[in-house]
Amino acid sequence: MFNKRILFFCTVLALLAAALQAVPLIFGAAFAFASLLNGFPIYLAARLSYIPGILVYLSAAALLAFLNPFEALFFICTNGIIGLSLGIIKDRFRSIYPVPALSALLDVAILFTVNYRFGISIFSPSAFSTPAGQAAALLFPMYLYCLIYLKLAMSLDKLIHRYIELDIHP
Repeated sequence: MFNKRILFFCTVLALLAAALQAVPLIFGAAFAFASLLNGFPIYLAARLSYIPGILVYLSAAALLAFLNPFEALFFICTNGIIGLSLGIIKDRFRSIYPVPALSALLDVAILFTVNYRFGISIFSPSAFSTPAGQAAALLFPMYLYCLIYLKLAMSLDKLIHRYIELDIHP
């Protein structure tokens, strides 16, 4: 299905994504910024094809579940899904600006589903009374975050493809 170079690269990406999420657990909260970078390996795998992207996403989540199930859930619902959705959606549009919008909508929907399923609200009840108000307040900052994330991931993708030849078709 895929050549050995792609399989090795995807294995390294899954390990890297799990390691970046686990850095604060191992080294302490001072290194929490490292967990923001864990979506980049997922993005790179998803840019190859959606199948390796999904497999790397699920593999990294499974590795994290062995360490801490809550970290795995956090990875699945935040930067992991952002990296996966940005990587899959990127080639579907000529402009890059709709891509973060769809990714932000997906992430907000997942966050609301998980948060309200477990009874944890994002805002205090007095801040916004309805979930629609909370989603509207969260959507624009999430769009900006996804746009910045996409720009950085695209730069990293160009840099990697400059030095490594990754042809998905054998």
